[in-house]
Amino acid sequence: MTNKYDVVVVGAGHNGLTCAGYLARAGLKVLVLERRDRVGGLCTEYEFMPGFKASMPNSPGSLEPKVVSDLELKKFGLEFRSPDPSLVVPFPDGRAMVAWRDPQQTAEEIGKFSVKDVTAYASFFEYLNDFARQTGVSLFKPPPTIKELAQRLEKPEDEQAFSRIVLGSLKDLLDHWFESEELKSVIAAISATSNLVGPYTPGTAYLLLMRPLSLASSSIGTGHDPRKQYLRGSTGLPIGGMGAVTQAMQKSIEASGGTIRVGAGVKQIVAGMTGIEGVELDNGEFIQATTVASNLHPRTTLIDLLSDPLQEPRFKQNVHQLPQRGSSFKLALALDGVPTFTAAPAGFERAYASCQFRLAPSLDYMERAYDDAKYGRPSEEPIILGLIPSLTSPDMAPEGKHIMSCNVWHAPVELTQGSWKDERGKMASRCIEIISRSMPDLKDRIIDYRALSPLDLEDEFGLRDGNITHLEMMPSQMFGLRPLADCSAYTTPTTGLYLCGSGTWPGGTVSGIPGHNAAQTILSHIRQSRRIVG
Repeated sequence: MTNKYDVVVVGAGHNGLTCAGYLARAGLKVLVLERRDRVGGLCTEYEFMPGFKASMPNSPGSLEPKVVSDLELKKFGLEFRSPDPSLVVPFPDGRAMVAWRDPQQTAEEIGKFSVKDVTAYASFFEYLNDFARQTGVSLFKPPPTIKELAQRLEKPEDEQAFSRIVLGSLKDLLDHWFESEELKSVIAAISATSNLVGPYTPGTAYLLLMRPLSLASSSIGTGHDPRKQYLRGSTGLPIGGMGAVTQAMQKSIEASGGTIRVGAGVKQIVAGMTGIEGVELDNGEFIQATTVASNLHPRTTLIDLLSDPLQEPRFKQNVHQLPQRGSSFKLALALDGVPTFTAAPAGFERAYASCQFRLAPSLDYMERAYDDAKYGRPSEEPIILGLIPSLTSPDMAPEGKHIMSCNVWHAPVELTQGSWKDERGKMASRCIEIISRSMPDLKDRIIDYRALSPLDLEDEFGLRDGNITHLEMMPSQMFGLRPLADCSAYTTPTTGLYLCGSGTWPGGTVSGIPGHNAAQTILSHIRQSRRIVG
């Protein structure tokens, strides 16, 4: 086996695989190293209980169509099912807001809560789309600096939009547009998760801009574009679970000549006086490469793994000071049968159960969830995003059984009192109680459950600080500030070392964009160096 490659990719999460896929297709000799026994990182199937499998993200709702197309993932087995409806959000009064794939049906759902908001809903997202186009920001290019972004705001209304969308809070923005508290909560949940913030926090409206920026950056041509469905627009649910996405990526890489090694932990990334020299594995093996792309957390890459005699102390200090604000909690329930939503009309019980659900019925509810966490307490009434993936992919549970996969916020990684060993089960019980308000028969169907605290997620998945997006998805950590101004364009001060994970622009979620962009940057630099040498 050769120990010399053009590029080594550290970490086989979806962004690392995306990066490797583009590099291999460009003809480079690429090696992907993964410490676990399978590819995928968070986007792989995890056996929570014997026979019951799920993944951390419940769907690839943000997976870029361009990445799917460029890497030919459907050719390599990736298929989607599109449950209809795609989202159920139940409320305490027994009603629910439901997102259908037919825009007219969704409009009718909104109209049940506010006739006025039907028109406001369409106008609001066109407002976001207009602003995204006005910025001229492409998700498929290195991000602009804040100064460059500000220079593109030519009209007073552009500055006003910037203030409201990028700097403002979800509460202020949504209060300005809508009267229905229920619709506000449905939209707010898009931005009020992943970050350790509440909807009253300035800057929380920013994440509503990601889909408009995606639409402004690329087109999927004619036909239905799921990115235009803002209540819950997604490509669909992958058959076989989220692991099917990364398995297709693996096949794409290998078909292009790339190599993937699992069970291959990286001990250090080695740099010399002229830049990257290669990587040393945990078993002592040295692999030579002048280019390394890391899918890992920026702090893990630049502090824990990088051995660079020229690294400046000031830069290391800045990396050390990157915020640690993870708040993810995972709950998986093994079920004997399918629970029923109280809000499901007769004949629609299974349809409602098959789609994703959100339990965050008001802005005040979300703010209280944050209030607990910001003082180091697990949320008494957390935000819950759930799915029963075995209804789409039956092989994820034993025959006749099902698994419910729930992502929960907020669970601070550091507790002011007690420990997660003591609090893990208590938070799981609270989550079950909350879900049971909307699914009264749930408790009778629970066979077993498993919960993972932020510390568990760090131990089992290498998810630093339990933060699924590596760093906060807030304006202070976006554009040319992600992860730092010194390395915002996938490069680092160390020649030949690149970042390709969620800690880079445009951030977390299952999009594949950081991996795509890092690959394009690497290819550009390699082509330039070869022209200079030639």
